[in-house]
Amino acid sequence: MLRLPRLIRLATAGLLALLPTQALAYYPCNGPGPDEVLIGIDKSAGYDVPLCEYVGPPEDQAGGYWIDQYAVLAWGNDANGTPTYTWTVGADSQAAAESGALGECSNRGFLNCRAATWVVNGAIAVTVDNSGSLHSDQGPDAATARKKALRACKSQGGKGCKVEQVLESLPVWVSN
Repeated sequence: MLRLPRLIRLATAGLLALLPTQALAYYPCNGPGPDEVLIGIDKSAGYDVPLCEYVGPPEDQAGGYWIDQYAVLAWGNDANGTPTYTWTVGADSQAAAESGALGECSNRGFLNCRAATWVVNGAIAVTVDNSGSLHSDQGPDAATARKKALRACKSQGGKGCKVEQVLESLPVWVSN
């Protein structure tokens, strides 16, 4: 037989379970897919789990829409032959980002300018090793880009690899 206080607690818990609650707008994903955006990283499991939010196609979004943002990293060499780089972030297309990064490379007087890495709605990380060689990689967020760039540096024989810079080019919400 249940005692009255326990019965009241159970009834209260049952009624609370029936009340409407706010659903989470985000969920674990493998990176953003169609009509999704990356909104963060969950580290509570001991490893990085991307969190996405469904935004739907622009015409389904009340009040606004997301605009993709592109970034391109360009390699070059200074007058002494030392490897260097320039970049463009927040461009509205890959072509515009590449043109901006290569144009900046040329404007600074660098030689052998060439596009290296690009990303849309993510991040690019640049690493340097003890010899001064530069490496890069991209990812959906800064943490992933850092890990991948460090891995690229080491896999290409780099010693003492460290992250020199992270460039982020995240989507932008435009209100109607």
